Amino acid sequence: MNDGKISVRYAKALFMSAMEKDVLSSIRNDMDMIHTAVNEIAELRRLLESPIIDNLKKKDILTSIFSNKVHSLTMQFIELVLDNNREEYLPGMARMFIRYYKEEKGIKVASLKTSVKIDEQTKKQLTELIKEVYKSEIELSDEVDNELIGGFILTVEDLQMDASVAGQLRKIRRELVGKR
Repeated sequence: MNDGKISVRYAKALFMSAMEKDVLSSIRNDMDMIHTAVNEIAELRRLLESPIIDNLKKKDILTSIFSNKVHSLTMQFIELVLDNNREEYLPGMARMFIRYYKEEKGIKVASLKTSVKIDEQTKKQLTELIKEVYKSEIELSDEVDNELIGGFILTVEDLQMDASVAGQLRKIRRELVGKR
């Protein structure tokens, strides 16, 4: 079975179960924590991907890490994933669950790239502006990209607004090269 299908099926089942039990927000927080932990802790990622470490050992380790930090439904889910030898797909399952949650709640994802770090007040104002335009909740992430020189690139879902100096220079260059 294809990796994406496995992640989708398990995430969908967890999502439906969380909706049924009215614990969607708690499980979303758990999935955020799991996704972040696996992405930031290389040892955890290697544990999940290791064919050498048996599932009982993996279950003991994951239980010791997450049991007092996550909802009981999340722990049951982790155990099910381990029992079915699907632990390497856990990060994908978490990512898909988060996607389903955002779709259900109507949350749009936006990212802002700037040449310098923006302050929290500016970030909050921009979030409010985007929220007003899209009539939706917004999750805005920001990052510094030194190659931009100045300005910003704002991406909301599939739309991108490039107001960076580097983008403007590329545009001018294309126009000049095209006029020869």
